[in-house]
Amino acid sequence: MDNVTDTATTTAARNHAMDLYRAGALAFVVIGHWILASLTYSDGAFWRDNPLVDMPWTQWLTWIFQVVPVFFVVAGYASAGSWSHRDAGESRQAWLRRRLVRPIGPTAVYIVFALLVVAVLSRVGVAGSELDFGAWAVAMHLWFLGIYVLVVALTPLAVAAHRRWGKWVPFAMTVAVAVLDVATLGAHLPYVGWLNYLLVWAVFYQLGIAWQDGTLCRRAAIALAVLSAIVVVALVTVGPYPVSMIGVAGATVNNTGPPNLALLGLGGAQAGVALALAPTVNRLVKSARTQRVLAIANDNVMALYLWHMVPVVIVALAGYPTGLLPQPTLGSAAWWWFRLEWVAILAVVAAVELVLLWWGRRLFSAPLPTVGVAIPPWLGEVLLFAGTVTIAATITVFATLGFAPAGRFPIAAGVGFAVGVALVALAPVSMRRNRV
Repeated sequence: MDNVTDTATTTAARNHAMDLYRAGALAFVVIGHWILASLTYSDGAFWRDNPLVDMPWTQWLTWIFQVVPVFFVVAGYASAGSWSHRDAGESRQAWLRRRLVRPIGPTAVYIVFALLVVAVLSRVGVAGSELDFGAWAVAMHLWFLGIYVLVVALTPLAVAAHRRWGKWVPFAMTVAVAVLDVATLGAHLPYVGWLNYLLVWAVFYQLGIAWQDGTLCRRAAIALAVLSAIVVVALVTVGPYPVSMIGVAGATVNNTGPPNLALLGLGGAQAGVALALAPTVNRLVKSARTQRVLAIANDNVMALYLWHMVPVVIVALAGYPTGLLPQPTLGSAAWWWFRLEWVAILAVVAAVELVLLWWGRRLFSAPLPTVGVAIPPWLGEVLLFAGTVTIAATITVFATLGFAPAGRFPIAAGVGFAVGVALVALAPVSMRRNRV
Protein backbone atom coordinates (compact mmCIF):
# COMPACT_ATOMS: atom_id res chain seq x y z
CA MET A 1 0.00 0.00 0.00
CA ASP A 2 1.21 3.54 -0.73
CA ASN A 3 2.95 5.19 2.17
CA VAL A 4 1.18 7.76 4.28
CA THR A 5 4.45 9.66 4.23
CA ASP A 6 6.37 10.01 1.01
CA THR A 7 9.91 9.39 2.21
CA ALA A 8 11.30 8.11 -1.04
CA THR A 9 11.98 11.42 -2.74
CA THR A 10 12.18 13.98 0.03
CA THR A 11 15.94 14.30 0.12
CA ALA A 12 18.85 13.62 -2.14
CA ALA A 13 20.21 11.05 0.33
CA ARG A 14 17.33 9.02 1.67
CA ASN A 15 17.21 8.65 5.44
CA HIS A 16 16.64 4.94 5.93
CA ALA A 17 16.48 5.33 9.70
CA MET A 18 13.25 7.22 9.20
CA ASP A 19 11.91 4.34 7.10
CA LEU A 20 12.75 1.93 9.91
CA TYR A 21 11.21 4.18 12.55
CA ARG A 22 8.02 4.62 10.59
CA ALA A 23 7.46 0.92 9.93
CA GLY A 24 8.57 -0.02 13.43
CA ALA A 25 6.32 2.51 15.15
CA LEU A 26 3.16 1.34 13.40
CA ALA A 27 4.10 -2.33 13.84
CA PHE A 28 4.57 -1.81 17.59
CA VAL A 29 1.17 -0.15 17.84
CA VAL A 30 -0.41 -3.06 15.98
CA ILE A 31 1.16 -5.61 18.32
CA GLY A 32 0.07 -3.56 21.33
CA HIS A 33 -3.53 -3.54 20.09
CA TRP A 34 -3.41 -7.29 19.53
CA ILE A 35 -2.07 -7.96 23.02
CA LEU A 36 -4.76 -5.80 24.61
CA ALA A 37 -7.50 -7.50 22.56
CA SER A 38 -8.22 -9.90 25.41
CA LEU A 39 -11.60 -11.43 24.60
CA THR A 40 -13.73 -14.04 26.34
CA TYR A 41 -16.90 -15.77 25.21
CA SER A 42 -19.73 -17.03 27.39
CA ASP A 43 -23.50 -17.37 27.24
CA GLY A 44 -23.47 -16.64 23.53
CA ALA A 45 -21.80 -13.22 23.88
CA PHE A 46 -18.29 -11.78 23.66
CA TRP A 47 -16.72 -9.90 26.54
CA ARG A 48 -13.54 -7.88 26.70
CA ASP A 49 -11.08 -8.11 29.58
CA ASN A 50 -8.90 -5.08 30.21
CA PRO A 51 -5.45 -6.09 31.48
CA LEU A 52 -4.61 -2.46 32.23
CA VAL A 53 -7.45 -2.35 34.76
CA ASP A 54 -7.21 -5.85 36.21
CA MET A 55 -3.39 -5.89 36.28
CA PRO A 56 -2.38 -2.25 36.93
CA TRP A 57 1.35 -3.03 36.70
CA THR A 58 0.89 -3.68 32.97
CA GLN A 59 0.24 0.03 32.48
CA TRP A 60 4.02 0.51 32.39
CA LEU A 61 4.06 -1.60 29.22
CA THR A 62 2.20 1.15 27.40
CA TRP A 63 5.46 3.12 27.47
CA ILE A 64 6.80 0.56 25.01
CA PHE A 65 3.83 0.25 22.69
CA GLN A 66 2.69 3.90 22.64
CA VAL A 67 5.11 4.94 19.92
CA VAL A 68 2.78 6.99 17.75
CA PRO A 69 4.89 10.09 18.62
CA VAL A 70 7.75 8.59 16.60
CA PHE A 71 5.45 8.22 13.61
CA PHE A 72 4.56 11.92 13.76
CA VAL A 73 8.24 12.88 13.98
CA VAL A 74 8.92 10.87 10.83
CA ALA A 75 5.85 12.38 9.16
CA GLY A 76 7.11 15.88 9.89
CA TYR A 77 10.54 14.97 8.53
CA ALA A 78 9.10 13.54 5.31
CA SER A 79 6.61 16.36 4.74
CA ALA A 80 9.24 19.06 5.30
CA GLY A 81 11.56 17.38 2.81
CA SER A 82 8.80 16.97 0.26
CA TRP A 83 7.70 20.60 0.66
CA SER A 84 11.25 21.90 0.33
CA HIS A 85 11.99 19.82 -2.79
CA ARG A 86 8.67 20.20 -4.59
CA ASP A 87 8.64 21.09 -8.27
CA ALA A 88 9.11 24.78 -9.00
CA GLY A 89 5.76 25.00 -10.76
CA GLU A 90 3.79 23.13 -8.13
CA SER A 91 1.42 25.35 -6.17
CA ARG A 92 0.75 25.02 -2.46
CA GLN A 93 -2.73 23.65 -3.20
CA ALA A 94 -1.39 21.07 -5.65
CA TRP A 95 1.22 19.91 -3.13
CA LEU A 96 -1.31 19.65 -0.32
CA ARG A 97 -3.80 17.72 -2.42
CA ARG A 98 -1.06 15.37 -3.62
CA ARG A 99 -0.03 14.65 -0.03
CA LEU A 100 -3.58 14.29 1.29
CA VAL A 101 -5.11 12.03 -1.35
CA ARG A 102 -2.57 9.29 -0.57
CA PRO A 103 -3.74 8.47 2.96
CA ILE A 104 -7.35 9.48 2.37
CA GLY A 105 -7.86 7.04 -0.52
CA PRO A 106 -7.00 3.80 1.35
CA THR A 107 -8.69 5.10 4.50
CA ALA A 108 -11.90 5.81 2.60
CA VAL A 109 -11.90 2.29 1.15
CA TYR A 110 -11.52 0.83 4.66
CA ILE A 111 -14.30 2.98 6.11
CA VAL A 112 -16.70 2.24 3.24
CA PHE A 113 -15.98 -1.48 3.63
CA ALA A 114 -16.64 -1.32 7.38
CA LEU A 115 -19.88 0.63 6.92
CA LEU A 116 -21.11 -1.85 4.30
CA VAL A 117 -20.45 -4.73 6.69
CA VAL A 118 -22.32 -2.90 9.46
CA ALA A 119 -25.26 -2.29 7.13
CA VAL A 120 -25.40 -5.98 6.14
CA LEU A 121 -25.09 -7.25 9.71
CA SER A 122 -27.78 -4.85 10.86
CA ARG A 123 -30.02 -6.11 8.08
CA VAL A 124 -29.59 -9.77 9.02
CA GLY A 125 -30.42 -9.05 12.64
CA VAL A 126 -27.11 -9.13 14.53
CA ALA A 127 -27.66 -7.97 18.12
CA GLY A 128 -27.06 -4.26 18.61
CA SER A 129 -24.70 -4.71 21.58
CA GLU A 130 -22.46 -7.15 19.71
CA LEU A 131 -22.49 -5.00 16.60
CA ASP A 132 -21.64 -1.94 18.68
CA PHE A 133 -18.61 -3.57 20.26
CA GLY A 134 -17.31 -5.23 17.10
CA ALA A 135 -17.74 -2.10 15.01
CA TRP A 136 -15.92 -0.05 17.65
CA ALA A 137 -13.04 -2.54 17.77
CA VAL A 138 -12.36 -2.08 14.04
CA ALA A 139 -12.65 1.72 14.24
CA MET A 140 -10.88 2.81 17.42
CA HIS A 141 -7.39 2.78 15.84
CA LEU A 142 -8.35 5.33 13.16
CA TRP A 143 -8.03 8.30 15.52
CA PHE A 144 -4.47 9.14 14.51
CA LEU A 145 -5.37 9.46 10.82
CA GLY A 146 -7.72 12.32 11.64
CA ILE A 147 -4.90 14.20 13.36
CA TYR A 148 -2.45 13.25 10.65
CA VAL A 149 -4.39 14.82 7.79
CA LEU A 150 -4.74 18.01 9.82
CA VAL A 151 -1.02 18.40 10.52
CA VAL A 152 -0.22 17.61 6.88
CA ALA A 153 -2.65 20.33 5.78
CA LEU A 154 -0.80 22.75 8.07
CA THR A 155 2.67 21.81 6.76
CA PRO A 156 3.33 25.03 4.81
CA LEU A 157 2.50 27.06 7.92
CA ALA A 158 4.59 24.77 10.14
CA VAL A 159 7.61 24.96 7.82
CA ALA A 160 7.31 28.76 7.55
CA ALA A 161 7.16 29.04 11.35
CA HIS A 162 10.23 26.83 11.67
CA ARG A 163 12.21 28.87 9.17
CA ARG A 164 11.44 32.04 11.09
CA TRP A 165 11.68 30.90 14.72
CA GLY A 166 13.44 27.53 14.61
CA LYS A 167 13.39 25.43 17.77
CA TRP A 168 11.39 28.09 19.60
CA VAL A 169 8.29 26.81 17.80
CA PRO A 170 8.08 23.37 19.52
CA PHE A 171 9.17 25.00 22.77
CA ALA A 172 6.32 27.53 22.62
CA MET A 173 3.88 24.78 21.70
CA THR A 174 5.05 22.73 24.70
CA VAL A 175 4.43 25.70 26.97
CA ALA A 176 0.94 26.00 25.49
CA VAL A 177 0.31 22.30 26.23
CA ALA A 178 1.37 22.86 29.84
CA VAL A 179 -0.92 25.88 30.16
CA LEU A 180 -3.85 23.90 28.79
CA ASP A 181 -3.10 21.10 31.26
CA VAL A 182 -3.19 23.57 34.13
CA ALA A 183 -6.49 24.93 32.86
CA THR A 184 -7.92 21.43 32.50
CA LEU A 185 -6.54 19.64 35.55
CA GLY A 186 -6.08 22.60 37.88
CA ALA A 187 -8.87 25.02 37.03
CA HIS A 188 -11.17 22.26 35.70
CA LEU A 189 -12.12 24.34 32.68
CA PRO A 190 -14.12 22.17 30.27
CA TYR A 191 -13.25 21.65 26.60
CA VAL A 192 -10.09 23.81 26.48
CA GLY A 193 -7.96 20.68 26.76
CA TRP A 194 -9.35 19.50 23.43
CA LEU A 195 -6.86 21.82 21.74
CA ASN A 196 -4.18 19.39 22.83
CA TYR A 197 -5.59 16.77 20.47
CA LEU A 198 -3.90 18.78 17.73
CA LEU A 199 -1.21 20.63 19.66
CA VAL A 200 0.60 17.66 21.25
CA TRP A 201 0.89 15.71 18.01
CA ALA A 202 1.86 18.87 16.16
CA VAL A 203 4.85 19.25 18.51
CA PHE A 204 6.24 15.91 17.33
CA TYR A 205 5.53 16.86 13.72
CA GLN A 206 7.45 20.10 14.30
CA LEU A 207 10.39 18.18 15.75
CA GLY A 208 10.54 16.18 12.52
CA ILE A 209 10.62 19.41 10.54
CA ALA A 210 13.49 20.67 12.70
CA TRP A 211 15.38 17.40 12.22
CA GLN A 212 14.96 17.47 8.45
CA ASP A 213 17.00 20.64 7.92
CA GLY A 214 19.55 19.90 10.64
CA THR A 215 18.29 22.51 13.12
CA LEU A 216 17.73 19.76 15.68
CA CYS A 217 21.26 18.36 15.87
CA ARG A 218 22.34 15.15 17.59
CA ARG A 219 23.42 16.94 20.75
CA ALA A 220 20.05 18.68 20.96
CA ALA A 221 18.29 15.33 20.41
CA ILE A 222 20.17 13.79 23.35
CA ALA A 223 19.27 16.76 25.53
CA LEU A 224 15.64 16.43 24.44
CA ALA A 225 15.62 12.74 25.38
CA VAL A 226 17.17 13.27 28.82
CA LEU A 227 15.05 16.26 29.77
CA SER A 228 11.83 14.65 28.50
CA ALA A 229 12.56 11.43 30.41
CA ILE A 230 13.08 13.35 33.64
CA VAL A 231 9.87 15.30 33.09
CA VAL A 232 7.65 12.31 32.29
CA VAL A 233 8.95 10.29 35.26
CA ALA A 234 8.32 13.24 37.57
CA LEU A 235 4.84 13.79 36.17
CA VAL A 236 3.68 10.20 36.73
CA THR A 237 5.35 9.72 40.12
CA VAL A 238 4.97 13.11 41.80
CA GLY A 239 2.44 14.80 39.56
CA PRO A 240 -1.22 14.00 38.93
CA TYR A 241 -0.69 12.04 35.71
CA PRO A 242 -1.33 8.28 35.48
CA VAL A 243 1.29 5.78 34.36
CA SER A 244 -0.68 4.41 31.41
CA MET A 245 -0.02 6.14 28.12
CA ILE A 246 -3.31 4.99 26.69
CA GLY A 247 -6.78 5.48 28.13
CA VAL A 248 -7.82 3.31 31.06
CA ALA A 249 -11.48 2.94 31.97
CA GLY A 250 -12.36 4.70 35.21
CA ALA A 251 -9.18 6.78 35.40
CA THR A 252 -9.63 10.36 36.59
CA VAL A 253 -6.93 11.61 34.22
CA ASN A 254 -6.38 10.15 30.77
CA ASN A 255 -3.00 10.81 29.15
CA THR A 256 -4.43 10.45 25.65
CA GLY A 257 -7.93 11.86 26.01
CA PRO A 258 -6.91 14.57 25.42
CA PRO A 259 -3.14 14.16 25.06
CA ASN A 260 -1.24 16.02 27.76
CA LEU A 261 2.18 16.94 29.08
CA ALA A 262 2.90 13.38 30.25
CA LEU A 263 2.40 11.92 26.77
CA LEU A 264 4.42 14.80 25.35
CA GLY A 265 7.22 13.92 27.78
CA LEU A 266 7.21 10.26 26.79
CA GLY A 267 7.11 11.14 23.10
CA GLY A 268 9.90 13.67 23.55
CA ALA A 269 12.10 11.00 25.14
CA GLN A 270 11.31 8.55 22.34
CA ALA A 271 11.93 11.18 19.66
CA GLY A 272 15.19 12.30 21.22
CA VAL A 273 16.55 8.75 21.40
CA ALA A 274 15.38 7.93 17.88
CA LEU A 275 16.91 11.06 16.35
CA ALA A 276 20.16 10.74 18.30
CA LEU A 277 20.55 7.16 17.06
CA ALA A 278 19.53 7.93 13.46
CA PRO A 279 23.10 8.27 12.07
CA THR A 280 24.08 4.94 13.65
CA VAL A 281 20.90 3.26 12.42
CA ASN A 282 21.54 4.55 8.91
CA ARG A 283 24.93 2.86 8.91
CA LEU A 284 23.42 -0.41 10.14
CA VAL A 285 20.74 -0.53 7.42
CA LYS A 286 22.86 0.60 4.48
CA SER A 287 22.98 -2.79 2.73
CA ALA A 288 20.87 -3.18 -0.40
CA ARG A 289 19.05 -6.21 1.05
CA THR A 290 18.07 -4.37 4.24
CA GLN A 291 16.87 -1.39 2.25
CA ARG A 292 14.71 -3.65 0.09
CA VAL A 293 13.16 -5.10 3.23
CA LEU A 294 12.51 -1.59 4.56
CA ALA A 295 10.94 -0.57 1.25
CA ILE A 296 8.60 -3.58 1.32
CA ALA A 297 7.74 -2.92 4.96
CA ASN A 298 6.92 0.73 4.32
CA ASP A 299 4.84 -0.17 1.29
CA ASN A 300 2.65 -2.42 3.43
CA VAL A 301 2.72 -1.12 7.00
CA MET A 302 -0.08 1.37 6.46
CA ALA A 303 -2.30 -1.36 5.05
CA LEU A 304 -1.46 -3.46 8.10
CA TYR A 305 -2.37 -0.61 10.42
CA LEU A 306 -5.67 0.13 8.69
CA TRP A 307 -6.82 -3.49 8.57
CA HIS A 308 -5.10 -5.06 11.60
CA MET A 309 -8.21 -5.29 13.78
CA VAL A 310 -10.10 -7.31 11.16
CA PRO A 311 -8.05 -10.45 11.96
CA VAL A 312 -9.04 -10.03 15.62
CA VAL A 313 -12.71 -10.23 14.66
CA ILE A 314 -12.16 -13.16 12.28
CA VAL A 315 -10.12 -15.23 14.74
CA ALA A 316 -12.44 -14.47 17.64
CA LEU A 317 -15.55 -15.48 15.69
CA ALA A 318 -13.89 -18.64 14.39
CA GLY A 319 -12.16 -19.66 17.61
CA TYR A 320 -14.20 -18.78 20.67
CA PRO A 321 -17.78 -19.96 19.94
CA THR A 322 -16.36 -23.22 18.55
CA GLY A 323 -14.11 -23.80 21.55
CA LEU A 324 -10.97 -23.92 19.39
CA LEU A 325 -9.34 -21.16 21.43
CA PRO A 326 -8.70 -21.56 25.15
CA GLN A 327 -9.89 -19.01 27.70
CA PRO A 328 -7.34 -19.08 30.52
CA THR A 329 -7.76 -16.93 33.61
CA LEU A 330 -6.59 -13.36 33.07
CA GLY A 331 -3.07 -12.86 34.40
CA SER A 332 -2.25 -16.54 34.80
CA ALA A 333 0.83 -18.11 33.26
CA ALA A 334 -1.44 -19.86 30.76
CA TRP A 335 -2.97 -16.51 29.82
CA TRP A 336 0.44 -14.96 29.13
CA TRP A 337 1.53 -17.95 27.03
CA PHE A 338 -1.69 -17.72 25.06
CA ARG A 339 -1.01 -14.03 24.44
CA LEU A 340 2.04 -15.15 22.43
CA GLU A 341 0.00 -17.74 20.55
CA TRP A 342 -2.79 -15.20 19.99
CA VAL A 343 -0.41 -12.66 18.44
CA ALA A 344 1.15 -15.39 16.28
CA ILE A 345 -2.26 -16.51 15.00
CA LEU A 346 -3.26 -12.94 14.23
CA ALA A 347 0.06 -12.37 12.45
CA VAL A 348 -0.62 -15.34 10.16
CA VAL A 349 -4.15 -14.14 9.38
CA ALA A 350 -2.84 -10.61 8.83
CA ALA A 351 -0.20 -11.93 6.42
CA VAL A 352 -2.92 -13.58 4.34
CA GLU A 353 -4.92 -10.38 4.54
CA LEU A 354 -1.95 -8.34 3.31
CA VAL A 355 -1.54 -10.68 0.33
CA LEU A 356 -5.18 -10.09 -0.59
CA LEU A 357 -4.78 -6.35 -0.13
CA TRP A 358 -1.68 -6.39 -2.34
CA TRP A 359 -3.58 -8.37 -4.98
CA GLY A 360 -6.31 -5.73 -4.90
CA ARG A 361 -3.91 -2.81 -4.48
CA ARG A 362 -5.50 -0.86 -7.35
CA LEU A 363 -8.48 -0.45 -5.05
CA PHE A 364 -7.06 -0.74 -1.54
CA SER A 365 -3.86 1.25 -2.12
CA ALA A 366 -5.03 3.81 -4.63
CA PRO A 367 -4.85 7.51 -3.76
CA LEU A 368 -8.17 9.29 -3.74
CA PRO A 369 -8.95 10.21 -7.38
CA THR A 370 -9.47 13.90 -8.10
CA VAL A 371 -12.09 15.52 -10.30
CA GLY A 372 -11.41 18.68 -12.27
CA VAL A 373 -14.07 21.35 -11.79
CA ALA A 374 -14.47 24.85 -13.17
CA ILE A 375 -13.75 26.78 -9.98
CA PRO A 376 -11.09 29.38 -9.19
CA PRO A 377 -7.93 28.16 -7.42
CA TRP A 378 -8.70 30.07 -4.20
CA LEU A 379 -12.05 28.29 -3.90
CA GLY A 380 -10.36 24.96 -4.56
CA GLU A 381 -8.03 25.61 -1.64
CA VAL A 382 -10.91 26.59 0.63
CA LEU A 383 -12.76 23.40 -0.27
CA LEU A 384 -9.59 21.38 0.27
CA PHE A 385 -9.20 22.67 3.83
CA ALA A 386 -12.90 22.35 4.55
CA GLY A 387 -12.86 18.75 3.35
CA THR A 388 -9.76 17.94 5.39
CA VAL A 389 -11.29 19.31 8.58
CA THR A 390 -14.53 17.43 7.89
CA ILE A 391 -12.64 14.17 7.31
CA ALA A 392 -10.64 14.67 10.50
CA ALA A 393 -13.81 15.33 12.52
CA THR A 394 -15.75 12.36 11.18
CA ILE A 395 -12.79 9.97 11.56
CA THR A 396 -12.56 11.10 15.18
CA VAL A 397 -16.25 10.33 15.63
CA PHE A 398 -15.78 6.86 14.14
CA ALA A 399 -12.75 6.18 16.34
CA THR A 400 -14.59 7.33 19.46
CA LEU A 401 -18.04 5.82 18.91
CA GLY A 402 -17.33 3.08 16.38
CA PHE A 403 -19.04 2.29 13.11
CA ALA A 404 -22.26 1.23 14.86
CA PRO A 405 -22.83 3.39 17.96
CA ALA A 406 -25.56 1.83 20.11
CA GLY A 407 -25.92 -0.79 17.38
CA ARG A 408 -27.14 1.70 14.78
CA PHE A 409 -25.73 2.72 11.42
CA PRO A 410 -23.91 6.10 11.76
CA ILE A 411 -25.78 8.01 9.08
CA ALA A 412 -24.62 11.51 10.06
CA ALA A 413 -20.94 10.58 10.41
CA GLY A 414 -21.06 8.53 7.20
CA VAL A 415 -22.55 11.39 5.21
CA GLY A 416 -20.10 13.85 6.76
CA PHE A 417 -17.14 11.69 5.81
CA ALA A 418 -18.42 11.33 2.24
CA VAL A 419 -18.82 15.10 1.97
CA GLY A 420 -15.29 15.66 3.25
CA VAL A 421 -13.84 13.19 0.77
CA ALA A 422 -15.76 14.81 -2.08
CA LEU A 423 -14.47 18.26 -1.16
CA VAL A 424 -10.85 17.09 -1.11
CA ALA A 425 -11.35 15.40 -4.49
CA LEU A 426 -12.54 18.60 -6.21
CA ALA A 427 -9.64 20.28 -7.99
CA PRO A 428 -9.71 23.44 -10.10
CA VAL A 429 -9.57 22.70 -13.81
CA SER A 430 -6.27 24.52 -14.10
CA MET A 431 -4.70 21.95 -11.79
CA ARG A 432 -5.55 18.94 -13.92
CA ARG A 433 -2.14 19.11 -15.58
CA ASN A 434 -0.56 18.39 -12.18
CA ARG A 435 -0.42 14.72 -11.37
CA VAL A 436 -1.69 14.22 -7.83
